[in-house]
Amino acid sequence: MAITSVASNYCEVQDLEELKAAIALAKQQNLAIHILGGGSNVILPPVIPGLVVHMKIQGRKVKKMNDHVADFVIGAGEDWHELVLFSLSKGYRGLENLSLIPGTAGAAPIQNIGAYGVEVKDSLIEVNVLDVESLQEITLHNEDLNFGYRSSLFKETPGKYIVTSITLRLDKEAELKTNYGDLSNRLQGNVFDASDVSNAVIKARNSKLPDYRVIPNAGSFFKNPIVSAEQLKVLLTKFPNIVYYKSDNSMFKLAAGWLIQEAGWKGYSNESVGVHKNQALVLINHNQGCSLDVLNLANEIQESVTEKFSVNLEIEPVFF
Repeated sequence: MAITSVASNYCEVQDLEELKAAIALAKQQNLAIHILGGGSNVILPPVIPGLVVHMKIQGRKVKKMNDHVADFVIGAGEDWHELVLFSLSKGYRGLENLSLIPGTAGAAPIQNIGAYGVEVKDSLIEVNVLDVESLQEITLHNEDLNFGYRSSLFKETPGKYIVTSITLRLDKEAELKTNYGDLSNRLQGNVFDASDVSNAVIKARNSKLPDYRVIPNAGSFFKNPIVSAEQLKVLLTKFPNIVYYKSDNSMFKLAAGWLIQEAGWKGYSNESVGVHKNQALVLINHNQGCSLDVLNLANEIQESVTEKFSVNLEIEPVFF
């Protein structure tokens, strides 16, 4: 969000040995450890105490399983969207719905990134991590990671593991998913391959989300709240136009952007930060706001939505 921040201590790591050395030194000096990927989903304070470790571990390996299935082993510091384009260039399907999501490959399983009916857990096989306590690299499999909506084992145990690489299994013959949200309308039946879906997703995201290089933002700022069928029924009696989607286990996902818009925040602006005029889910930093400015606005929006809908919004970005 273009927030100025100074790290008390900072280093970049290019491989596992450099990462181990940085963590060992931080532990020896009793420094708090902060892992930074692409920085797209974090809100930084004016000064970051401890050690900021910028993950730069690169690498793309394709292990062919058969004629149409391959495992992609990806370094944690690889750019996520570039990875999507790389997989498409090889003819593999599975990541096209996740096009143009900012950030790094290592951050993807932590957040269990998702878009247009697809989550990274759908194709993730395993994750190599560094155990911060033992400084040993271990492998965690998909079933170990407690994946949920924008959640994972990594969020349940913050600071325990550092992702060094991920393995994704992709299939050239996988079924394309084109029915979520407005994706089918954008494609209008003109689907020839995964690249068509990717291009439609890119156009959709560009139409809804401002370019962070022009209007500083952290993307979708709040998670879509999940409610029970009983809660949804009560809400529908009061707000028949409420936007919702079927989730897992007989639960329903409410559109956080719609809730924020109906609470009157869309297009709001104060002297430093505000809410984007085209997408209420996006908070923007239009005049050198700091992390406290962003947090104060987020708290006001949360209180307003809770008062109007009796629904709690959860902040998606991480505050260092």
